[in-house]
Amino acid sequence: MQRLRTYTVDEANNELPRVRRIVAQISELSTLLPELEDQARIAEYESKRKTGGAEDRDRHQQARDAVGGAELELLKAVASLNGMGIQLKGPLEGLIDFPSYRDGELIELCWKLGEEKVEHWHHIGEGFAGRRKI
Repeated sequence: MQRLRTYTVDEANNELPRVRRIVAQISELSTLLPELEDQARIAEYESKRKTGGAEDRDRHQQARDAVGGAELELLKAVASLNGMGIQLKGPLEGLIDFPSYRDGELIELCWKLGEEKVEHWHHIGEGFAGRRKI
């Protein structure tokens, strides 16, 4: 069994340069993916029409490849966070939690894309609504 990686506030803030890039990529891909999926559905429809030709089938394959590529990059980015012991809580808004301890209790340090540093925490299970200033 893998031991839970926990962070102090300083350790979490020291990881932010790397984490910020990963979370920004996750947020961007999470926003882009539904659009790519829509394009793939439209291309599929056009390729299956009676008037659909080789060009439509190629466009459908390119759209499917774009979806697959974006999904793969998203999975890699999420795996990077997981490998660091960081929990993705909100992919679109770039919300993550760093496991930590406060007065001997397991808590989560909370950070959101756009924030300068880790300055909030909450009890396990409370989520963003339970955020408190450190």
